[in-house]
Amino acid sequence: MLQVRSIILRGPATKDAIVAFGDGANILAGASDTGKSYLVHCLDYIFGADELSKRIPEAEPYSQLFVEFANSAGDYLTLERSLAGGDLAAHYERLGSIKERTGEKVISSRSGRNQARDVTTILFEFAGIGEATLRKNDRGETQRLTIRTLLPLILVDEISVIDERSPIFGNSSFDTTARKRAFAYLLSGKDDSGIIAAEKKEIVNARRGAQLGLIEELLSPIEQRLEKNPVDDPDDTSDKIDETIAALTKTQSDHSEHRTSLEADRLEAIAKRHRAESQILAIDQLLAQYALLDDRYSSDLKRLDFIAEGSHFFNGLQEIRCPLCDQPMSLDHAHKAAVAAKDIYEASKAEASKILARRTDLAAATESLRSRRRLRETEQRDSSSTVNTADSRIANFLVPTMQEGAKRLEDLISRRIELEAIRIDQEQASSLRQAKEAIERASASGKGPARKWEPLPSKLLLMFCKEVEGVLKEWNWKGEGRVEFDESSYDIVVDGQSRQSHGKGFRAILHSAFVLGLLRYCGNNNRPHLGMVLIDSPLTSYKKGTVGDGHDAPIDPGMESGFWRSLTGFNTNLQLIILENKEPPKDVAASVHYEWFAGESALKGERVGFIPT
Repeated sequence: MLQVRSIILRGPATKDAIVAFGDGANILAGASDTGKSYLVHCLDYIFGADELSKRIPEAEPYSQLFVEFANSAGDYLTLERSLAGGDLAAHYERLGSIKERTGEKVISSRSGRNQARDVTTILFEFAGIGEATLRKNDRGETQRLTIRTLLPLILVDEISVIDERSPIFGNSSFDTTARKRAFAYLLSGKDDSGIIAAEKKEIVNARRGAQLGLIEELLSPIEQRLEKNPVDDPDDTSDKIDETIAALTKTQSDHSEHRTSLEADRLEAIAKRHRAESQILAIDQLLAQYALLDDRYSSDLKRLDFIAEGSHFFNGLQEIRCPLCDQPMSLDHAHKAAVAAKDIYEASKAEASKILARRTDLAAATESLRSRRRLRETEQRDSSSTVNTADSRIANFLVPTMQEGAKRLEDLISRRIELEAIRIDQEQASSLRQAKEAIERASASGKGPARKWEPLPSKLLLMFCKEVEGVLKEWNWKGEGRVEFDESSYDIVVDGQSRQSHGKGFRAILHSAFVLGLLRYCGNNNRPHLGMVLIDSPLTSYKKGTVGDGHDAPIDPGMESGFWRSLTGFNTNLQLIILENKEPPKDVAASVHYEWFAGESALKGERVGFIPT
């Protein structure tokens, strides 16, 4: 940061006009027409104004203006400029130490791609402020931060202090966006160097023309397709078709489930039929074997009957030689044969009884098999009937119905796709027409689309408002003193009332509180600021009046006293210069750097004004 140490006018054969300033608070009081406001114009001129905006007859003998600065590192810088205009010279030493008038040439301001060192470069380097870039319009175009952009927050003349415009804007009306961004830069320390600007108007117009041509090229085939495929039937809509597709799909699903059920029943019936046929085949084989066994039993019974009859006739044989042993059949021999025949007969009879019992069991088993065969035959017929019924239901109803449903579903889906294509065409056509209309409107208005920019950081605004509240509290503000920032006017609102709605006296007090609060905020939070503020006539307009006469209402006398008292404890790392017609209390004057311009009524030893008599 920097501070003004002195302002000097020098001319040939003329005593220097010089006024010095110190650290912290400075009060330069005096009557009107003593050159106080001329000091503001001198600083404005050394800060790069094109010309000295105010000239006074007393300054005619002078040709050169010098302003001496000191920074927080203890270095000195003296800027020199001819009152007739032109560039500046920078001397990195105190005025009294300058031996040669060949300081660094510095232009007042630069523009375009000019990289020459100007007064902004010199002062910002000296104050420790880096180069910064600010957005200057809604398109995102940027410009360099200059001392001229910050000037309303550093030099407050007697007109601006009571103005209804925001303290940020000053008297300028063409670069309000840049001044807003300068305020944001002081709050946050972040500039707009990363912003990408919108294209220039010529490029935008060329692009819009190309866009319109492309839109026409895209829109033409879409409109032709829509003309060929009108949708006149109110029932021929995507929603209706979706409902029909859903219902038909449900029917197809039901038919499919029914067919699946029939197929399952059919497979089960076929399995039963196969089992029945297998069992019938097995039963037939068993019956055949049982029949053979029965024949065997019949043969055995016949054989046993033959044996039994043979033993009966054996006793009636004549006595002849035995055909078995060729011995004479004596009585003993005959007796033995008779005995043997009897045994054979009994054995045959017993064996025949066994065979008859077995044959009875065989008959029962055979009947049981035949009964089981009849059951299997019934199962075979029932299963075949079930298979035939399922085949008939599937072939004669389900297959034709599902084929017809599938064909209808295919047609509906095809139509649904056509309607979806028509809908997409309609939406694309509508979107393209809207885009075309928007481009045409933008071309007609000559404006591009509105761009949204980041608002001021609310937390930092709150911190700034707290600083202003602190200033008002030191000044004995009557009321709660609650300060808010209105981003629509870029000004403060105190206790719910905007600064602009007050009379000019209150506007001056609140304007002073604004710039002083900002200086304190930047100093306390290490934000970029020159480190000094000059305010011309903050109290002169602050006077008593009658409500409704265009002035302020009666003011509590403690507020002016609070203003003066607050200067006694002002931070010496910063600098505040007050130019005022009113004299401060003597104890306040003794506590700050104070100088009095007595004017024409000056007594002996008193200073008349800035320009020595």
